[in-house]
Amino acid sequence: MTRETDPGTDVLNWKLWHSAGVLAVTGFFVWMAVWRPWGLYASWIVTMAALAIFTLIVGRGVTGAWKGAFVDERLRMSLSQLQMIVWTIVIVAAFGTMAIARAQTDPVTAMDIRVPETVWVLLGISTTSLIGSPLIKNAKKDTPTNSIKTDSLVRAQGVAASDVTVEGQVVMNKSIHQASLADVFMGETVDNFTLLDIGKMQMFFFTVVLVLAYTTAISAQMRAGSTASLPDVGAGMLPLLGISHAGYLMSKVASSSSGAQR
Repeated sequence: MTRETDPGTDVLNWKLWHSAGVLAVTGFFVWMAVWRPWGLYASWIVTMAALAIFTLIVGRGVTGAWKGAFVDERLRMSLSQLQMIVWTIVIVAAFGTMAIARAQTDPVTAMDIRVPETVWVLLGISTTSLIGSPLIKNAKKDTPTNSIKTDSLVRAQGVAASDVTVEGQVVMNKSIHQASLADVFMGETVDNFTLLDIGKMQMFFFTVVLVLAYTTAISAQMRAGSTASLPDVGAGMLPLLGISHAGYLMSKVASSSSGAQR
């Protein structure tokens, strides 16, 4: 089976307004850096919103869908991509806002903001999932399967075989417009692509808790006017996040191994 594009959809999705949008958001950042119309806390909130808009515009321009930045090569929404984008927006916005504020008084040391080791560990864990997940999926794509049994497994989950593309054990959508938020909670192989993946749900919960906790810490620091360092994540949550990510990746490996034995 091969993926098909939607009838009437241009291959090149990037239009003039996408370029205008990217330039407008970039210009907005420059304007903020020069004029600083808001305080530290408000600037951080506005910067996060602007980065989110920038991400949506680029995703729309490249893929033709507003959710494009969150969709992986399977044309399904990816939990690891969603997580990395959220962390990037939160941390980059905080770092940039602090650097701009410091530049007003001492441009030479404006970028000398301390980043705690726990933040690097957090980003490293998220990056490991972002890189490791496609590697495991690629291995599944190369696993030989029985086409008759594959079609049977797809139909057993209430989906017509003609509505999806199957490469090895991995199920992919035929159009990016089929992607939905539900994808981040579901499996990826022919035997579970419409079923709940507990490992993904657990990792989503841990991510939400940690993002809320860290944004609260940044908020308190911004309100206090401190720009010397990003807040510490706290060593207590990192083992939980690491275990969650390890379980997420191991469940993919186990699914691949069990599928290969069928």
